[in-house]
This record gives sequence, C-alpha cells and structure tokens, in this order.
Amino acid sequence: MTSQTKEPTDRTIALELSVMRSGSTLLKALMSAAPDISSLPETNFQKYQSRNARAEISELCDERIIVLKRPAWFNETKRYPILPNVSKAKRVILARDVHTTTASLRKMAFRKLEPWIPKAADQWLANRYWAQVYHTLHDRFPDNGTTNFWIRYEDLAEEPIEWTEKLFRFLGSKRTEGVDSYPPPEGYDWKWGSDDGGDKIKSLSVQAPKIPQSSWDILERVKHLDLVAKVRTKLGYA
Repeated sequence: MTSQTKEPTDRTIALELSVMRSGSTLLKALMSAAPDISSLPETNFQKYQSRNARAEISELCDERIIVLKRPAWFNETKRYPILPNVSKAKRVILARDVHTTTASLRKMAFRKLEPWIPKAADQWLANRYWAQVYHTLHDRFPDNGTTNFWIRYEDLAEEPIEWTEKLFRFLGSKRTEGVDSYPPPEGYDWKWGSDDGGDKIKSLSVQAPKIPQSSWDILERVKHLDLVAKVRTKLGYA
C-alpha cells in the first residue's frame, strides 16, 4: 500500500488571479508587509495537481499564509485559471480598467515596436484577452468576501491602507492595520517576465498612477465593444 503525505491543515493558500499588467506585483508586495504572509516570486499555481499538492505548496515558504500569484497569459483566455488540487483555497482577484491595462500590454508585448503597432491591436487585447478573462473570473468567482475577494487596482492605489486592511482580514492575517508601503522581496529580485521590474515597484510605496492621454484614447477605441462594455459594467467601471 502506498503511503500518502498528510496535508498540512494549518496553512492558508491564497491564489492571486488577474490578467497581465494589472498591478499584481504591487498587490502581492503589499500583502507581504504582514509578517505571516509569504513573499514569493510569481509562482504557477496551476501546476500543483498531485494528491500531495497542499504539502508541495507548503514547502515553498515558512509563513502561515501562502500567496501564489500567476496572471493569465494571452493563450489562456478560455482555460484560466486551472486551480491547484487543494481544498479551501482562497482567491484574491485583482481588476484594472481596460485602457490602462491595454496600454501596458502593448508596451510589454511589442517593446520598441509599440509606437508602430496598429491601433486595431487594442481591440484584440481589450476584447479577446482583458474582457474574456475577467468575464470568466467574474462568473466563476463572485465577490463573496469569504472565499473570493475582488479588488480594483485603482481603489488599491487610491486607498491602499483601507484596502489592505480588508485583505488582511479576508486572509486571516495577524496584522490588522493596513499599509501603504512594503518590504523588498527576500531571496529574489522583481524582474520583467515574471513580476514587475520597473522603478515604481522598487520605490517600496504605493504611487498613484498618472494616466496619459494615449490611454484615454484607447478607452475611446474599445469601450463600445460588447464584451468590454459588459465587463466594465460588472466591475463598476462604467
């Protein structure tokens, strides 16, 4: 008879769900300001599918509350997220409005070529990626405050202390006060391709974003698309 590893039951596993370029590194960093919440690099929680998945995840860190962040990629709009094989995992879903996300996605995907990419690409990024992923997340994980917690990046940036206090309470952290700053990661660096690697995240404090006119122009180009309009309404952006 094959022996089975006993699942650790005293650890809380929280999955941070979002699309790329939504501010997920900031959210994860703010949560790590609590001494009992992990500070891990971006981790593909979808790969933990064995019978011992909880034990495997528990080995990643010593903190009681383990936060695993892994946004959806472009090719995952119809299957994200595949949840790890653990019971009672909590979900923290981060939303960011379509125009600022799309503007950031353009820069990430096309790099130096971004200024020459046709504006028609915005419709695909907004409708087929941003809207499709959030449509699925909203239907699968409605905001109930017990297993699913939705937070908008704009609200987090505007009122970080209020929203991190709510997050700590949702996760069951020993920390009760909210924060607007965070420690640097231990044992790894924030870098492009996984976490955010920009100067803003390295400032170790929340900075309200400045939205350029080019982002507002994107909103004018995509807000009429059916799924974009529907999802923006669901998320309280319209």
